[in-house]
Amino acid sequence: MNTTVELGRIAAPAPIEDDTPPELSDLDRDLDVLCEQWVAWCRTRRLYGPAPLSGTVLGRLSGSTRPLRPGAGDAISSAALSAFHIAYTCQPQALDKQVFDLYYLVRAKPIKSVAGSIGISRAHFYRILGEFRRRVHSAAQAIELENQQELAELVRRRQQRAA
Repeated sequence: MNTTVELGRIAAPAPIEDDTPPELSDLDRDLDVLCEQWVAWCRTRRLYGPAPLSGTVLGRLSGSTRPLRPGAGDAISSAALSAFHIAYTCQPQALDKQVFDLYYLVRAKPIKSVAGSIGISRAHFYRILGEFRRRVHSAAQAIELENQQELAELVRRRQQRAA
């Protein structure tokens, strides 16, 4: 018996995952830069807590990370970044904050796998991320405005005492 086995392609190659984020508006691009600056600011100031434990979702995903953007050395002393930090820390622990942490702090990748591990789609991951960025930025602006008003009031009171 002469049997010939044809060696051919068994399966199609796996598609290459496109891990690039969706196109951002000018505002979202600016907020992304602000978030990256905040991450660098936190790392240089050591204001953010210790690395996540390996038993958590964040810890399991920390093995594969995106690199920090260039220029993440010594961060400037910035009222805007301080306000952003306060606004961020005041956000409740929820899915949106977990998404933000995974993207900016843990820098986990690929995003499709990260999103799947927390039970959402890649598109939903980026939608939640954008909404959280905008909400924290809005809160940070309110904090900055309040601080500026308090400073103006303090200066006014000092000038009244001096007169």
